[in-house]
Amino acid sequence: MDQRGKRAGGVDRRSVVAGAVACCATGRAAWAGPEDALPQKGDRLVLGDGAQAGQAVTLASLAEEGTLVEAVAVDPAGIKRDGSRFSKIILVRVAPGDIAEEIRPHTVEGVVALSGVCTHQGCTISGWNHEDRKLSCFCHHSEFLPAEGGRVAKGPARKRLPVLPLARGEGGALMVAGSFTSKPGPGTA
Repeated sequence: MDQRGKRAGGVDRRSVVAGAVACCATGRAAWAGPEDALPQKGDRLVLGDGAQAGQAVTLASLAEEGTLVEAVAVDPAGIKRDGSRFSKIILVRVAPGDIAEEIRPHTVEGVVALSGVCTHQGCTISGWNHEDRKLSCFCHHSEFLPAEGGRVAKGPARKRLPVLPLARGEGGALMVAGSFTSKPGPGTA
């Protein structure tokens, strides 16, 4: 080695480390496939768990107000977008008249789609209080109002759950109409 820490060939330690970091950073992106992507416009929604996992989510399957369903987006090629925990989707049917004005354009007949990941520390949203009409996170007991676009009703979470815009597909199937958004309103899809 010479005085500046370079090996014979002109490569120093800093160059090796920088190259390794670049390789790892781009290598992950190169290995990510469509199953790792978040839900996208045109995806259809299927049931995410239980005996009927993989079946299309339809308005008829969410006929009852207060129904809570875990869903997964499926791209047009049939690939489930379930490789990332941030692609978890919670569907809740609420009375259409109870839905906040700015949320209505993102819903279909009272069905609201929200991220299934708590904005506090990333736990899975899995509770539903039918009486209070609130979603809850069992890790730290944050509560969210689906009819108000995932607004925080009780902390420690401070940010609302992102809303996933919905559309009605063939036979009442639910489709993704845009990307998750934290600020629902006209023109955000």
